[in-house]
Amino acid sequence: MSGIHRIYWRYIQVVLFTMVYTSIGYLLKLSATNYLLVGIPLGILFQLFIVKKPIHQLWLRKESNFFLNKTGWLIAGCFMILPGYKLVDSVLENTITCSSLCYNLATFLGAFAAGYSFSKLTTRTVRDFLLCFIFAAVVRSVLYFLPFIIQNREVQFDPVEAILALLTYTPVAFVLEEVVFRGMLDTHVHVSKEKFGVWSALFISLLWGWWHLPLSGNIWSVVLGIWGIPLSFFWRRTGNLAVPAFSHAFANSVRDATGS
Repeated sequence: MSGIHRIYWRYIQVVLFTMVYTSIGYLLKLSATNYLLVGIPLGILFQLFIVKKPIHQLWLRKESNFFLNKTGWLIAGCFMILPGYKLVDSVLENTITCSSLCYNLATFLGAFAAGYSFSKLTTRTVRDFLLCFIFAAVVRSVLYFLPFIIQNREVQFDPVEAILALLTYTPVAFVLEEVVFRGMLDTHVHVSKEKFGVWSALFISLLWGWWHLPLSGNIWSVVLGIWGIPLSFFWRRTGNLAVPAFSHAFANSVRDATGS
């Protein structure tokens, strides 16, 4: 298979993956939590048998092995506190469900990946981390306040909810959604010497928007997916999933805190 045909085949594989994923969501009428969790086995299978690369390269693209240093263990431990509390509380209150158990376990796993990725930030990646935050998280977050401004309503924002959501969404992004669309699919279709990298970033972002359809049922979700373009760009620049994952988590935490 020639180089150009190999690239086209990768695009087809990514489309087929998204089709299978969204079809499962529609056919089984999954809740948001269960729909997210489906991405774990699908992503593992795709990474190992289609991409044929190790799992840890979903978080740090160029690392040869998975290793947590002292800083990594400390960061991972901090991210485990909230899901640990939620898990114990749900057991004591007898409100635990299979979905909540799996989601909390996924957060625990994500905490290790978060510790691994955040501990590897360098001077350059910190700069890109901040730029990604400005171009993606801040811009997206501002949009959640627009309805209040347009309708001349009092701005509603719960800072405690925002902090708790951020502490949850950040590690979750390393095992759900962000790891799939940036860590795996974007890496699979993007070629480092690609002349127009913006088109592949747009392609992945529109697929990401399409992926949201079983959750939102709104075709505008596809268009809104374009805010993922800077997430792809900075993932490609740094090869560290902590960069787009934190921006994504921050935007989601603002959404929850404003009730958007």
